[in-house]
Amino acid sequence: MQGIIFDFNGTMFFDEDFQVKAWKQFIGEKTGRDISDQEFQDHIHGRPSEVILNYFLSRPVSRAETERLEEEKEQIYRNLCLNSDVFHLAEGLPQFLDKMTERGVPMAIATASGRNNVEFFFEHFQLEKWFDIDRVVYNDGTFPGKPEPDIYLRAAEKLNLDIGDCVVFEDAKSGITAAVRAHAHKVIGVESMEARDTLLQWGADDTIRDFRDL
Repeated sequence: MQGIIFDFNGTMFFDEDFQVKAWKQFIGEKTGRDISDQEFQDHIHGRPSEVILNYFLSRPVSRAETERLEEEKEQIYRNLCLNSDVFHLAEGLPQFLDKMTERGVPMAIATASGRNNVEFFFEHFQLEKWFDIDRVVYNDGTFPGKPEPDIYLRAAEKLNLDIGDCVVFEDAKSGITAAVRAHAHKVIGVESMEARDTLLQWGADDTIRDFRDL
């Protein structure tokens, strides 16, 4: 292992409740319907916004409309985060990032979030202590989203490494599938939403409850 690539939502920041509330409010306002738990896992968690919107709006959504609607939803999400007392990085993660930084291990983030959310997290979690924002691969509409492998292949390129030399931390089915398809050296499932057995079934090589397990 020469480098580490992290998914963000549900991996570095356990934000399931915020995401569920934000998406349910947003989809409810746009369609008048609710989202089932299974729909959230199958059609939202870890997937890019255009795929989510195409499904729930039952029509193709242009990139321009996707960006506008995505920002509406993310404003709901960010407000929920800022008004919560559990708005913090996953337990043990800052200490783990400190240790990897001291050892000179290259690290990147590969997230289905958009640029505005990336900047939001960098500001409030001081991520610049460990990451170069230019090494963050985010959803900019220029490549297929998870479960396709492109996002992890791009993240490895940002580190000037082969993906086969990188460990990936993921929590979602689509993200684990993407990392496996990219042929990452190892995929570690994070048990923020799903149990160990489920993450292993999806293709993770091992799992952690949070980063204190490392």
